[in-house]
Amino acid sequence: MPQPKIFSVSNAGAENYTLDLNRADHVIIYRFGNSTVERDWLSRMRQTNRGGFTVSSGATLNEWALKQTSYGSNSEGIQSNPFLSVATSYDDLFAYGEGWVQEILKQVPHLGVFSVPFTSVYRPRPTKLISRQETEWLYFDGDAELLSTLVEWRDNPYRAGENAA
Repeated sequence: MPQPKIFSVSNAGAENYTLDLNRADHVIIYRFGNSTVERDWLSRMRQTNRGGFTVSSGATLNEWALKQTSYGSNSEGIQSNPFLSVATSYDDLFAYGEGWVQEILKQVPHLGVFSVPFTSVYRPRPTKLISRQETEWLYFDGDAELLSTLVEWRDNPYRAGENAA
C-alpha cells in the first residue's frame, strides 16, 4: 500500500501555495469554519482523544487520507480520522471546489490562516485531480492542534449574503 506524500515544493508542483518566509519548511494553509466553534479546528481523532496521538503506519495513514479526500466531512465524522481538510489556496478551493464544497464555504463566517510545518501536511496516493485543483491537503493534528499554528482570522470572502463572490 502506498504511503501518503508530505507537502514539499516538488509535491505541490504548479499548485498555488505560499511558503512562510519567516519559518523554514512551513507552508501557509487555509481552513474555513467558525472561529468560535472548537470542533471546526480539530480532527475527529483529537476530539475523541483530547490530546496528541502518534502517526499511524504509512499504509493506515494513506487509507485515512484517501477516505478524507474521497468523503470529506462524512469521513471527518469517523472518530478515528486524524485529518482536517485544508487548502494552500482558498481562492482555488472555492473556484474549483465541487458544488457541495462551495455551499459549505458560503455558510461559514471565518477563514483561518495557518503556518504549518511541511511534515504535518499530507496528500494520499493516488491523488484525485479535483484535490490538486482545489489545492486540498490534509493537516495531521496529532502533533499539534491546528489552532496552535494560527497566523490570523479573516472574514470569509465567499460567505453568501455578505461578501458573496
